[in-house]
Amino acid sequence: MKISEDAVFRWVLIVGVAGASVIALTLLTRPLVGALWGLVLVIAACVHGYRWVRDWRRRSR
Repeated sequence: MKISEDAVFRWVLIVGVAGASVIALTLLTRPLVGALWGLVLVIAACVHGYRWVRDWRRRSR
């Protein structure tokens, strides 16, 4: 599997926007709200990664 520069740049932007949203929410509200939002984003990323790996394994067979 080849990884293109465009794909890596897209993931850098996604992680940057997610981090900025956690920081902005934390500054606008309480730290607990920002931490919970960060947890939601991490869980969503794990679910997405799990589905991607499962799909990748199915296609490689």
